[in-house]
Amino acid sequence: MKVSSLFKAILCLLLFAIQHVEANDAYDINKFSRDKRYQDPEFMWSSWDQVFRTDGNFFSLGNAPDLARILEKQWNDARKKNDLTLMVKAAIPLAFVYHNQAKFKDGLPYFEFLYRNQKQIPSRYWKHILIMLEEEYRGTNEIEKAIQIRRLRIKLGYVKTFWEIYKECGLFEEALRDYLQFQQVPLRGDYRRLIYFQRLGWIYFDLKNYTKAYETYSRGFTEVAEVRAQSNRTLLPRELDYWEGYFTGLKAQCQIEMGDYSGVIPMLQFDLRLSKDNPDTQIDVLILLARVYLHANQLSTAKTQLDRSRKLIGKKAVKMSRLHLLGVYSDYYYANKQYDSAYYYTKVYRSYLDTMNAHVNRNKSILLLGQLELAKHREESLRSKSQLVEYLETSKSQDFKIKLLSIILLTILLGSILLYVNFRQKGLLDQNQIQLDLEHERNAVLLKELHHRVKNNLQVIYSLLNLQKRRTKNKESIDLILALQNRIQTIALVHNNLFQSDEIEYVQLESYVRTLVVHLQQMYTQEEMQSVEVQFDLDDSIQLRFERIGTLGLIINEIVSNAFKYAFNGVDQGVLRVGIGRVGPQIEVVIEDNGGGSVDEINQKSNLGMRLIRILSEQMGARYAMQQGSGIKHLITFNIK
Repeated sequence: MKVSSLFKAILCLLLFAIQHVEANDAYDINKFSRDKRYQDPEFMWSSWDQVFRTDGNFFSLGNAPDLARILEKQWNDARKKNDLTLMVKAAIPLAFVYHNQAKFKDGLPYFEFLYRNQKQIPSRYWKHILIMLEEEYRGTNEIEKAIQIRRLRIKLGYVKTFWEIYKECGLFEEALRDYLQFQQVPLRGDYRRLIYFQRLGWIYFDLKNYTKAYETYSRGFTEVAEVRAQSNRTLLPRELDYWEGYFTGLKAQCQIEMGDYSGVIPMLQFDLRLSKDNPDTQIDVLILLARVYLHANQLSTAKTQLDRSRKLIGKKAVKMSRLHLLGVYSDYYYANKQYDSAYYYTKVYRSYLDTMNAHVNRNKSILLLGQLELAKHREESLRSKSQLVEYLETSKSQDFKIKLLSIILLTILLGSILLYVNFRQKGLLDQNQIQLDLEHERNAVLLKELHHRVKNNLQVIYSLLNLQKRRTKNKESIDLILALQNRIQTIALVHNNLFQSDEIEYVQLESYVRTLVVHLQQMYTQEEMQSVEVQFDLDDSIQLRFERIGTLGLIINEIVSNAFKYAFNGVDQGVLRVGIGRVGPQIEVVIEDNGGGSVDEINQKSNLGMRLIRILSEQMGARYAMQQGSGIKHLITFNIK
């Protein structure tokens, strides 16, 4: 009996030891170089997929290079055989490995391959592939593609927020509002709760609200203990240790930004020790340590931290870390009185910062177009809701008629009782009608508020572009910014008119066109010091739906802008005639100048503006033509409905 008990105890210890070894297998630096079974593509895939299904760790950054080397070979072999199944089985883990190392340029081709071959991807991977593909597009400044993937994720119900896109575009207030409004807070003890506080702290930090960021990171630190005690997930102790160190380092970063350097070195060293499996975290911690040592005038120690961080960065797509590293190098050389090197790093830092700012400004402009499309979808949703209300009203009216007919037939038998029922039913319908009227009024207010907010957002972008235009010396860039501003103002005027009028769908064409043309005249006559007389002949009885008038406004903007820029060169007194009227069932727009341009010359150049005019005309079902008169005459005709 004693032998049997001892045997059971030994067996339990062995099983525990085996489980512990398997749990920590991912951190074995020689895992893939030692075990030759991983050379077999099928064994590699089955091992990877099994760990993925259990939400475990298959590799660490220590053995990632060996794993990537094996997977690259398996990918190349599968591609030579033109075996799509094996290519997918190699591309999935390979893309994940490169993404985990922030090697986005290496991983992006594999993610795009997987995106193109969605039907071959196991459904359990698709959500993760879209998340990482969007992150890679954001990391490589391809924000248009990132927005496209984010829309797909929202459509599939994977996510409800846009905060990462806002953050990437430098719109931190919008990111915070979106995060707090749509990001669900995980339950206590859930591992995802740590990620929630991490990201919320990031946004507060970007907003330079370091006190709030510190409080958020402190909350995350205390949550680690709850996750350790309550989580149903199988988490290695070293993973939760990493989170304790990570939140400690983030708190130290907030202290430094607030000018409090007391006690931050032990906090950062604690983070550095527990983040040995995460070089991205170590990069930032080493840069912070260098700042602290510089503050303490320990120059040689600061230089050591900087060199370690630079070695870890390599070719990683960590833009902010690289920028901070350049800035601290500049501070180090300045403190060490090596002014040539300090000047060099300052110059590189400013150049890199200008490049990043240019990307941010470009991303904001792209996001603006995305926001306009999103606003359009929301307006369509409101119109659909209005149509649904109308349908319900019709249905209720029909139901009422049927019930009324039944009441009339039964009145012969039931008499006064049915009269009472009829009276009560009528009262209920009146109450429903009142509620529908209130709902309709509420929808109208919401729609006006939507137009107001879209207009305000457009004005913010317009002002940002104005600031950029003042800083820019290049004439071509100034013209490009001015053209973009005019297109933005064209759309903003539509939303402004809808906000200020009692109408929720239609805009008066005469008022809109007059305001638009006068705005363009002020812009270009101020820039070019021209004297141009604008003559209007506009029918003030015409109204268009807002989606059509926005398209027409963009066409008029391009024609009038081109006229002010090119038509009146060498003309003493320029005249621009703008006419809009009805011709039978159609609307005719005529814009004519007395400049020296020719139709043949314009057709030969075929610039972006003319291409836009033709594309937008086709989009709204209009006919566009140019005629040669005393100058150039533009004709646009379209049906009013």
